[in-house]
Amino acid sequence: MANLMAIMLKAVAKRKLGVGKINGTERFMLSQLGMADRIPTTLGATNIEPHLIDPKYNYTILAKSPEANLELFEKVCERVDADLIVAPVWQGLMFFGTAELGTEFKITDDRVPYSVGYPIKTKEDIEKIKLPEAPAGYFKMYLDITKEAQRRRPDLLFTMLFDGPWDLAMLLRGDDKLPLDMRLYKDYVETDDPIRKEKIRKRGNPDIYPAIMELTTKLAIQHISLAVKYGMSLTGAMLVDQYAASPIMSRQDYVKYVLPYIERVWLHHKKKVQIMYPCPSPNQMQEIMEKEPDGINHQILWANYIFPTTPEGITLPEFDRPVFELAKKYKKNFSYFLHGKFLRDATELEIEQVVKRVCTLAVQMGVSLSFIISSVPPGASLEKANFTFQMVQKYGRY
Repeated sequence: MANLMAIMLKAVAKRKLGVGKINGTERFMLSQLGMADRIPTTLGATNIEPHLIDPKYNYTILAKSPEANLELFEKVCERVDADLIVAPVWQGLMFFGTAELGTEFKITDDRVPYSVGYPIKTKEDIEKIKLPEAPAGYFKMYLDITKEAQRRRPDLLFTMLFDGPWDLAMLLRGDDKLPLDMRLYKDYVETDDPIRKEKIRKRGNPDIYPAIMELTTKLAIQHISLAVKYGMSLTGAMLVDQYAASPIMSRQDYVKYVLPYIERVWLHHKKKVQIMYPCPSPNQMQEIMEKEPDGINHQILWANYIFPTTPEGITLPEFDRPVFELAKKYKKNFSYFLHGKFLRDATELEIEQVVKRVCTLAVQMGVSLSFIISSVPPGASLEKANFTFQMVQKYGRY
């Protein structure tokens, strides 16, 4: 990846002077600072079932072969015109680096690899886990595949994804145990009653939660550091803690018991990674900006990812204007997700109507918008995804 400043200067020159064609990387960068020539498009290639792209590929093959991932990725690029591709690897959550630390994953032909066994069962197990000194295993495969994909497709931006402290802890401890660990710790530190504290300790060990999060905070920092040393760019990189939200925990608990760990990672890497926190409504976005202290809280990626939807799978249309007004007020880029259910079930006319509604309003209001397809589920098709992006190119020009 070229120098960030050079990318921006070249993009601004093209935008202002109309000299040359703006590529996907440049369009994404312009959209983060203002408005590009049109709304940029993003595809989560990893969330496309391999057989939808080519029946000869499956998850068993893709878990073993970097070249198979690159071949499949090329097929996606040939069939879908997107500005940004997220994570060109088909490995489930294995590429986040916990498989090398003892997390067991189940790998089968027809289902994305999923975790089935976890190395942290007691507090003593935490001390046995050592930070990696160099990229290895699936994590190294992820870096190698992304680096080669970037070499082959220099006009596309490949955002690096890194699991944050909470999601890493889920993969090392298990999603059935970590939320309970946090609740025990919360109850323990929030009471002054010694009898209640004793009862909590009989229920479980409240010391496990902060010990795990301390480990995974250092691990998140190390993963990013290793990627940078390996030659990877942090342009557009995201720190993902997608499970640190409702219904697993309240916003208040997130701010008090998870966000401080995320902030340490963010500050260590000089605020170069974006923070992904799925807000459930425009109201919560407004509350965060108006009621919570300045800092990392205000750096979250704004998106409709978990907004309420219609039965057809469309974000409630009445949320469009309020959230766009917020994005304009606070000079934020807003990521609009078209959900997989709607992509699968809708006709091309229905897709066009939604894209036209969203993009036309964003253009009229002067809001910086990104349009995202993060999932192409079974029953959908790449052709529908490509049609969607063609409609964005039609209706999303500023």
